[in-house]
Amino acid sequence: MLETKKILFICDQSDIPIIESSFANEPGYNITLETSEKIFNIGVKEYLRETIHLINSNPDMFDAVIGTHDSSAVFAAVICEQTGKIFASINSIINCQNKYISRTIQSRCVPECTPDFCLDRDYLQGNSNIAPVFVKPARSNVSFSSQQINSPDTLLELIALNTEKIIDYNGYFVDALAISTAEQNQQNLETLNRFLCEEVIKGDQVTVDGYVFNDDVKIFGVTKAHFFEDGISFKHHEFPYDLNPAMQSKIHSTVINLIPALALNNTFFNVELRIDEALGKIYIIEVNSRIAFQFAKTIKAVKGFDPLLWLCDVATGRKPTVDKDIKLAFKYCYNFELRKFKDKKIIKTPIKANLEEIKILYPEVEIRNIVRENTYLSDYKQNPASYRYCILDIPGNNREEIMNKFEQVKPMLGYQFEDI
Repeated sequence: MLETKKILFICDQSDIPIIESSFANEPGYNITLETSEKIFNIGVKEYLRETIHLINSNPDMFDAVIGTHDSSAVFAAVICEQTGKIFASINSIINCQNKYISRTIQSRCVPECTPDFCLDRDYLQGNSNIAPVFVKPARSNVSFSSQQINSPDTLLELIALNTEKIIDYNGYFVDALAISTAEQNQQNLETLNRFLCEEVIKGDQVTVDGYVFNDDVKIFGVTKAHFFEDGISFKHHEFPYDLNPAMQSKIHSTVINLIPALALNNTFFNVELRIDEALGKIYIIEVNSRIAFQFAKTIKAVKGFDPLLWLCDVATGRKPTVDKDIKLAFKYCYNFELRKFKDKKIIKTPIKANLEEIKILYPEVEIRNIVRENTYLSDYKQNPASYRYCILDIPGNNREEIMNKFEQVKPMLGYQFEDI
C-alpha cells in the first residue's frame, strides 16, 4: 500500500463539499483545505510569506500544494516555487493567465489555430485591421467585460468603465508574483490591465482537459458547451463529446505542440477551443494552467476515475493510472449552470433537507451552491449578461433521461430570490 500523502488544497469556499466528497474514502491522501476567500481576508502577501515559512520550517508538513482556480493556482505556484513542491511554474502561470502573452506564444507555435489579435492601444491607433472585434481584458475572469464591439468609441467606453475594476481584480495576482523569487515579467506587468482585441471566431465551443507529467502530455476528456441565447452565458456542458477521427487528431496535435510552448509541466491544464468539424478548423479561445474544476465530477460520472485524485497524483510525482476494474454506470453527464438574467437578492438557498431529498431520489447528482442567503447575485463573479448561482452534474444514458432529471431536481433545490 502506498504511503499516505499530505496535501494542502487551496480552493474556493464553494468547492469544499466537492473536494471533501472526493477524498472521503481515499486513504492515499490526507487533505488540508484553505480557501482563496480566507487568503484575501488575511492579505495575499502576508498569507504566502507565512505559509512558505511554515512549510520550510516543517518540511514534512505537506507533500504537495494544489490550487483549483486562477487565484488559488497562483497562490499554489508561488508556495511550491519556494518550498520545492511540484506544480505549474510561475512562468507558465503567466503564459496562460495573461491572454496577450498567451496569444503571442500561440501565434508562434500554432499560428493556424490562433485568431488575429492586438492590444487595445494598437486597435485605437488604427494599427490593426481586425473586424469585427471581440474585446476582453488581457487577464480575464468569467467573461467579465468581454463583448463584441463595432467601433473604437465603444472600446474607449469599456476602458473608462472597467479599467479600475480590472486593476483591483488583478491586485492579488500582482501581490502574489511580488512574493515569487522568479524574475518579474515586465511584459506581463505592462499588459495585464489592458484589453485584448481579437478576431471574432465561430464554431462549437469545447474544453479539452488533460495533464502533463514529466513532459508527457495526456488528454482525458473533451466537453461541449451549450449557450443561452445571449451567446455568452453557458447553459450546460455535455460530456463526452464525440469528435470525428480527423478532428480528434488535429486537436491532439495542437495540444501536444501548445502545452510545452507555454512551459507547462507537471500540472493539469484545460484548453478552450472553437471548432468546425466540417471545415476541419480549430481556433484557441484560451489555455488554463490548472484543472477545469467545474468538470471534475462531470468526468468522474462517465470515466469512473476522479480527476481531483489524479491532480494529487501529479503533484506528488505519481503518474495517474486508470483502474481497469472500474464499472461504469453512465454514458453521459451534463454540467448545468443555473442563472438569472437580472440581479436579485438571494432569499433562500438549498437547506440540508432539500439536499437529502434529492440525494435519496438521485444519488448520482452532484450539487454545488455558489451563493449565500441575504446577499445579491451581483456580489459574485459574473459575466456581462447573467448571474450564476448553482452548478449541477447530472449523469444518464441519454439526453432525455438527463433532461428529465434536471427538470425534477431544479425546483427541489428550493432557491428563492427577490427582485431589486
